[in-house]
Parts: sequence; structure tokens; C-alpha cells
Amino acid sequence: QVHKRGAISRSIDIGSFSGYGELNQALAHMFGMEGQLEDRQSIGWKCIYQDDEGDFLLLGDGPWEEFAIIVKSIWILSPQEVLQPMFPGGDLTSRL
Repeated sequence: QVHKRGAISRSIDIGSFSGYGELNQALAHMFGMEGQLEDRQSIGWKCIYQDDEGDFLLLGDGPWEEFAIIVKSIWILSPQEVLQPMFPGGDLTSRL
């Protein structure tokens, strides 16, 4: 499942992608956000995922092959959501 506030959650098949770049492009297209998800260094939109242990990680932080096995859900967060304490341990800025 891919979640974005203000949009209907969508299902995707991770196995149909060959890497993070292709996944980011598909997510951007799916939610009409072309050009907004590519720069991981900016303060803009961020993609995070929840793994099979319930931890939240930044999309692209580990090897693709491992990610494809452990990912359970993906969230697209606005710049404002990144700063909100919506996940255990407070805001995500310390992890990003």
C-alpha cells in the first residue's frame, strides 16, 4: 500500500520495479507529483516505508533487493508532515 494524505491509498506490486528510481517515478506519476520526489537532499516531499518489523525508514536507504522483501507500506510525506511527531520517536528530521 502507498499512502499520501488527501489521496486514496493505492496498491502497487514492488516486484514490477527494478530499483528505487523506477519506483520513485511511478509514485510521482501515480499521485501527480512529477519532479517532486527525486531529490532526497531537499526539504521537500519525502518517501518513507515501514518494514516487516514495524520500523520506518527513508526510501532508498538500503539495498533494493532487501527493501523489496521487507517493505510493508510506503508513505509520501509533505514537508510539513516530515516535521510532525506522527511516528514513534518524534519527528523524522533526525532520520532524514
